[in-house]
Amino acid sequence: MPGWIHLICLVSWMQFGGGPLPLVQNDGLVRDLGPQWTAVYELSPDGRFDDIALVPKGSSLLDWKEIVSISDYLGMSDLSADDTVTNYEAIRDHSCPDAIHWTVLSRDATGLVFQGHIDKCGTMQEADEVGRVIIGKYNRYLVVYAARVHELAPETRAHWLKTLSDATFDSVTLSFDPAWMSVDVDEVVPFPADKVAAAMKAGMEGLPCHVTTSTADRIECKRQRVTAAKNPHDYGGESVTAVLESKGGQTEVHVTTGLGFYGRLGKRNWSTPVYEAMMRNLKGSQNPGWNGGA
Repeated sequence: MPGWIHLICLVSWMQFGGGPLPLVQNDGLVRDLGPQWTAVYELSPDGRFDDIALVPKGSSLLDWKEIVSISDYLGMSDLSADDTVTNYEAIRDHSCPDAIHWTVLSRDATGLVFQGHIDKCGTMQEADEVGRVIIGKYNRYLVVYAARVHELAPETRAHWLKTLSDATFDSVTLSFDPAWMSVDVDEVVPFPADKVAAAMKAGMEGLPCHVTTSTADRIECKRQRVTAAKNPHDYGGESVTAVLESKGGQTEVHVTTGLGFYGRLGKRNWSTPVYEAMMRNLKGSQNPGWNGGA
């Protein structure tokens, strides 16, 4: 099942040149799970997905007894929920054919919920799991809980099925570093261009991202470059560009992130957090009492 495949990707990343996995910058979901859980983050070597794995403290990605993995398939907005799982089935088939079995329990417009079982395969241990594919506007991501047991206890299975069924795209993405699960944005917002430009500039500066260009229809900012000594997992130096097109009382907003060449693998897409900061400013200007969480 996908959680097992994610573990292979995470371990391979450590063993074959990926270096140590950085801790997740924001411990929102770790806090929700409880202080006994810890988390690590990785970008897959082929750049197709980001992955956060959470294990109980005292465990590692090699000796876990239970694990939660959350993977974001960057920009894959054309994949169905079934395709998201099937793609990982194809990866699995190269190493352990017929070792993983999964069944869809429910599906709706937001994705699907499934359960799976991993048969012992070589050095891989038997495990049982439940998971959910959640469909976002720009991408797809997969949340999986797995335990190295023959069968999950009924109360454990019920707890995680409810947790996964209740999860939304926002409730998961907002638990982490805001640059995780970020993609370029193209949206029409119900605000005039002058208000959007002011909110965009303020949003960039608040991240922080230093504004270098500011006109009526184009705003650009540059994140400060970070030295490896200060943060070996964040090179910084990304540039974010917002292009605005007035459409009567509305504005089309197109936000893109430029990674450049130097330290590219350590850089991140900041388009979504910039867009979200802009929207918080716009909503706050309409309703001064709005707290940014609605």
